[in-house]
Amino acid sequence: MLPPRFDRAVSLLLVLLLVGLTLGGCRDSTQQIDICGRALETLLDAGPTDFAVAPAEGPEGAVTVALTPHTGRAAHRGSCTFAPIEHLHDQPALQAVELDQVPVSPPRLIMLAAAIGVPVDLGALADQGPVSAPPGRSVPYFVQELLNGLVLGAVLALVAVGYSLVYGVTGTIQFAFGQIYAAGALLTILLVAFGAGLGAARGAALLSFVGVVILGVMALWGWVIDRIAYRPLRDQGRLTPLLAGIGLAIVLENGLRLGQGANDKWQDPIFTGRHQLFEKAGFPVVIGDTQLIVLGLALVVGALFAWIIKSSRIGRIYRACADDLFMASMVGINIDRTVGLTSAVGAALAALAGLIVSVYYGEADFSMGFVIGFKALTAALLGGFGSLSGAVIGGFAIGMLETFWTAYLGYAYRDVAVFGVLCLVLIYRPQGLFGVEESQA
Repeated sequence: MLPPRFDRAVSLLLVLLLVGLTLGGCRDSTQQIDICGRALETLLDAGPTDFAVAPAEGPEGAVTVALTPHTGRAAHRGSCTFAPIEHLHDQPALQAVELDQVPVSPPRLIMLAAAIGVPVDLGALADQGPVSAPPGRSVPYFVQELLNGLVLGAVLALVAVGYSLVYGVTGTIQFAFGQIYAAGALLTILLVAFGAGLGAARGAALLSFVGVVILGVMALWGWVIDRIAYRPLRDQGRLTPLLAGIGLAIVLENGLRLGQGANDKWQDPIFTGRHQLFEKAGFPVVIGDTQLIVLGLALVVGALFAWIIKSSRIGRIYRACADDLFMASMVGINIDRTVGLTSAVGAALAALAGLIVSVYYGEADFSMGFVIGFKALTAALLGGFGSLSGAVIGGFAIGMLETFWTAYLGYAYRDVAVFGVLCLVLIYRPQGLFGVEESQA
């Protein structure tokens, strides 16, 4: 039998443990309400003084809060689902967020969690199905996804144009552009963080300087790749340069993994402004400053390339080489310099696409180039290899296909659908669907 003093000590310890568990549960609940309130305010582009956040009745297993405006804004209601907490001091991890009965898509949830500084449960996201719009919101939901598809299409179009440029003069596919795209995204995050560490303001000026540096470095990289890996094989047919390009892509991807590590790299949003276009049935259609910049940049680059190819001396040289390399050399055109310059421009376009993606999504990793390279290759083939206008159309077509597939059918088989498009084009129309002959000198 235990001594009475020892028995009382054990009883006191059990009482303290029970109190601690109770207080811990209250603290966790309060913390989850605070996280959910901050998440919903971030989605609404609001600050902590714009709404009063209070718990509300909601579905079981989710934290539901009501947002009451302090100003003339509309009231909102949302809910957050958290992963189970196994230890008292673990930080709650988001699994799902809904705002006014509209679920947040997995990519947006990942960016939202990064913006408010909380972890996200990726295991639950892997099994998440398609996001459906509530009744009466189908039209604004469609318009919002259309805007998202335009941004993705612009990125794919940039890389696809790089593929088509090189293919137009050499007849080979530059597989390393996908890895150059990944390098551009990783360098953007690294240089922006370095500039911010030196005291530079995170904004358009810093990003423009970083962009100029990255485009210059990646253009030089593209020229070196052509000089070392492709120029010695130029007279060896098409299969040998193709295999060399695949091997080079593998080397570059593993070089990025060794240089930057296997973990994802994240950065805070640089442009946070959002503009509401219209609202229907409580669903606002918004476009962000980053989206406007991406679309404006795509238009400027597209117009510049159209003028260069059609009207400049460099464009006439390119079109002559695209028509016939041998005859172009007979009239005094420096073939090696033209092909090297084309490779440099294509690499710069791929790096620009990587910069855009790192700013738009706030994330980059060493392996991201493989998937985007495959999709851009599909876009270039869809548009007709060697056709720059066809590559642009193909890029936007693949971007729209991927965006709407994700929005209405979920993530399942999305990449399989893109691969299916590639196979169908190769089988039934290998010359492409939208190709426009542009090699008329």
